Amino acid sequence: MTTVHEQFAENLALHALGVLAGEEMATLEKHLAGCADCRGELERLRGDMALLALSAAGPTPPRRGRQRLMDSIAGEPRSPVAVSIKRRAWWPTLAWAAAAAMLVLSVILLGKNAQLRQRVITLQRQMTSQQAELKRGSEVLAAFTALDAMHVTLVAAKTSPQPQGKAIYLRRRGSLIFLANNLAPLPPHKAYELWLIPTNGSPIPAGIFKPDAHGSATVVNPPLVPGVEAKAFAITVEPEAGSPSPTSTPIMLGAGE
Repeated sequence: MTTVHEQFAENLALHALGVLAGEEMATLEKHLAGCADCRGELERLRGDMALLALSAAGPTPPRRGRQRLMDSIAGEPRSPVAVSIKRRAWWPTLAWAAAAAMLVLSVILLGKNAQLRQRVITLQRQMTSQQAELKRGSEVLAAFTALDAMHVTLVAAKTSPQPQGKAIYLRRRGSLIFLANNLAPLPPHKAYELWLIPTNGSPIPAGIFKPDAHGSATVVNPPLVPGVEAKAFAITVEPEAGSPSPTSTPIMLGAGE
């Protein structure tokens, strides 16, 4: 003959597992409110569940606790249909939770991946910029130290302080470095233009520039055709966009040393 406590044995085990719900849960809670024995059994089952959970990563739990939980679950005859329904009731929940967890993990990984890609792009840009600066520095050093570089000093008369310019020209490579100081301020919409005066032919534009507040200016490697023989360099004042040929009298002029 089935006792009242035996009637609730299965539901107590399912409640300990956290899968009991609905009308059965309400009926059991009502019974637990007035049954100290069943409340005690529920607490023991929960303790056994905790021991079983620890068994996945720790020492083997007491065989007594595991066996009592299994006996409680199997103690009451159950309808196969009812068991099937209960299992189907909470398996979809677990599947949904797993899918949600995978979705969250995917979003986190995508965010991290985007951050890493952006970091790689930034580092690549920095590397490209540094390589360009290194190349430019190497070209400047090569022009300064080349044995066959042409050194030209440009001066202006009757002004104080006297503007000066220094051109270093490497004909075989078409490389030119020009340094100037004490240049006078320019009128609005005007710029200085440097000219390479070849041994034959018309002056060749060699860079447009404006001095800084101290009258200093620099021109580094303007676009010049390699191999052009220069006999002098000159500076004129031109429109800001530059001119294809001089439109004013040179204010500075220097021949090869």
